[in-house]
Amino acid sequence: MPSKASLVIVGGGCSGLLVAVQLLRRKFRGTLVIVEPRRSLGRGLAYSTSFDEHLLNVPAGKMSALPDEPSHFLDWLHMRGLAEATQGHFAPRKLYGEYLEELLQNARAGCAQTAEFRHIASEAIAVRLPGGVERGVAKVELHTGESIEAEKVVLTVGNPASSSALDVQITKLDQLFYPSPWLGDALRLSGSGNRALLIGSGLTAIDAALTLLNQQADARVYLVSRRGLLPQVHAVCLPASASSTTLLNGSIRSIVKELRGQIRADQAAGFCWRTSIDALRPVSNRIWSSLPLKDRQTFLRHLRPYWESYRHRMAPSIASAIQGYRDRGRLTLTIGRVRQLARAGDAIDVLVARSNGGGLQLTVDRVINCTGIQEDYNHSPRPLVHQLINDGLACANELGVGFRTDARGALIDADGAASDVLFTLGPPRRGELFETTAVPEIRVQAEALAGILLQAEMLDR
Repeated sequence: MPSKASLVIVGGGCSGLLVAVQLLRRKFRGTLVIVEPRRSLGRGLAYSTSFDEHLLNVPAGKMSALPDEPSHFLDWLHMRGLAEATQGHFAPRKLYGEYLEELLQNARAGCAQTAEFRHIASEAIAVRLPGGVERGVAKVELHTGESIEAEKVVLTVGNPASSSALDVQITKLDQLFYPSPWLGDALRLSGSGNRALLIGSGLTAIDAALTLLNQQADARVYLVSRRGLLPQVHAVCLPASASSTTLLNGSIRSIVKELRGQIRADQAAGFCWRTSIDALRPVSNRIWSSLPLKDRQTFLRHLRPYWESYRHRMAPSIASAIQGYRDRGRLTLTIGRVRQLARAGDAIDVLVARSNGGGLQLTVDRVINCTGIQEDYNHSPRPLVHQLINDGLACANELGVGFRTDARGALIDADGAASDVLFTLGPPRRGELFETTAVPEIRVQAEALAGILLQAEMLDR
């Protein structure tokens, strides 16, 4: 017989934890289960790192997990003895993981008399509606063969650990090629593993490069990127800007043109370009939804790397360290594409086609894919995502980069009906929403979804 729960949250990273926290803080009644293979909750890929050099790329003043308490994380840092932390402080990501864990512990303690909370350290491989949509009860199947019956299920499946979007064949490289820096010992150097090629130059590659270079004085890292775009840098201090945006309609071409004009106007008034970019954040989802499908496809195909280098910036201390390694010749950035990887004993011979012509040949001890997440939900290798779409309980959105959802975050099935049982938030809503992967957006979604679930709970009783 399957065990029973009022609500099952599939995935115990940041998104799943914040939904649980919001429910428990509002005195959720019933059995709340989080299914997450990791022993620690709230960490996911982003905050499970053990490396001190992996910093948040958003300053502490904007990283509260609670929408109604904007200084919550900063206050927590002060209580932890970090009196020097300011609004602009960039804290280690592993410290933020501790913050999220403590937030859940406190929420559980405040709701111990009304709610039963369980963490099942397992992986959900399927979610089914055995009685059909009408019965309104889901069955969550685990890889152990066990299952849980639930009245509601929230899918906080986040991102996979790696992307397979490489245009080079990977064969016979054994333990020398890593599909992600977050898998295995990709970032742990041995005595001989001191030359690394990183494919990509975004924040993921920056994290990987710093970790490798900090371990050995003679380590060398090569970044290879099609466009050679490094993340821009957060300003240490910016004046408040009255910059606002009217970019709510029009084609992607006209919006880009107007944004450039707005940046020029802000700069003429003495403000930084960052104020223009940040002013878009509150309205970016409305702008995105107003664009025709063709324009959204054009953005993802051609403009996204440029946007992300300005939107997702790195801390000033990180930028300084990266520049120092480049100046000393330990970090090299090449604009081009990896065309060939060939085993050469205990190393890898690499052929890079430079964008400006010619080739570059390197010999390295490891190659790490740092291209980020480019998941196609229509052909997802993740069993749960594949099963939900294959069974018609969900479908990929128009862009194929996430689930199709309604305004509540309810999954829309193959017949176009919004579910009253299955919900999601965060990264799986990518494509439907433009801004949906960072804490400032996820915390708002978690609060709203908790309200919807609690209202449904009261109506069902």
